[in-house]
Amino acid sequence: MKENKNTVEVAPKTSFRKKDFQDSVLLIIYADEDGNELTTPQIVSGRLGEKIHYRIKSLENFDLINFKGFTKFYVAHYAILTLTFQKKIAGAIWIFCRDMDTTELILPPKLSKGYLGDAYQLYSPSVPEYSLMNVKGTIRGIRSSESSSLTFFYRRRVWLTNEQSTLYFKMKSSVPVYSSPEGRQLKITLSPQTIWKTFSVITTTDNTKWYCIGGPLWIAFDSVRMSVYSKDFTEGQHLDDSVKLASLINGTVDYIADESVFLYDRPFGKIAGKLKHGTKVQLGHTVTSDEITWYRLTSGFWLPSQYISFE
Repeated sequence: MKENKNTVEVAPKTSFRKKDFQDSVLLIIYADEDGNELTTPQIVSGRLGEKIHYRIKSLENFDLINFKGFTKFYVAHYAILTLTFQKKIAGAIWIFCRDMDTTELILPPKLSKGYLGDAYQLYSPSVPEYSLMNVKGTIRGIRSSESSSLTFFYRRRVWLTNEQSTLYFKMKSSVPVYSSPEGRQLKITLSPQTIWKTFSVITTTDNTKWYCIGGPLWIAFDSVRMSVYSKDFTEGQHLDDSVKLASLINGTVDYIADESVFLYDRPFGKIAGKLKHGTKVQLGHTVTSDEITWYRLTSGFWLPSQYISFE
């Protein structure tokens, strides 16, 4: 058979693959506990059956606490993942209300709590018989992670003035001692012929002058019971005049059960500490000034003899 030279060669059939396409969408919603959206929703797309790749947004001052609709793979053409966030708790603000003259708390401390990044404003409580005088701390601002404090200082409305005092009083007769001006009378009396330094004076609305003789110890000035004795001393004078004891003397603080007596940096000087009733002490020096005998403890502080019992 003769070969047909006009035969046409047919090219093999070409196979076309369907172009890849995304057929699944995941919508990620960022919301707070009340369902309010915190930021623009996030859209992630892919193909059914594939693993989902995405990064959760970081929201400042918020923590992720719950989620709904979580999945690792695209399992439907459209899905929703809801992420619930809670605001971070800020550092607490302690609120104190103090008597500016005695530094005592006049109301129980309170805590102001809130969320990190929130604005705040605090107000002074109303305290009967007191007037607000000063504030220490920040009353408004933005809450941070650090704890802080705010102190409101008040003064009694019946107190006209509060000033420093450097007067010394000599007792003509026994004088009662109070816990505060017009306060509770203590089981303490100042003996006749003793001399006491005062540190502050408060004038009340009835024109009575109350003098602080150290810590929570107050006396009302009475010209019949006491006289002004103004004299200042220096530490050097007392050390020069003092007598060093031949040997250390043992003693015991003799004051009021469960109470503490004040120590001084020098006779008639500033309060430098305190010791509880019944505390054992050792005495190394003594000096008598204005009819008051003082002893210098081995700690370096001074204590009047009437507060010491000797072994």
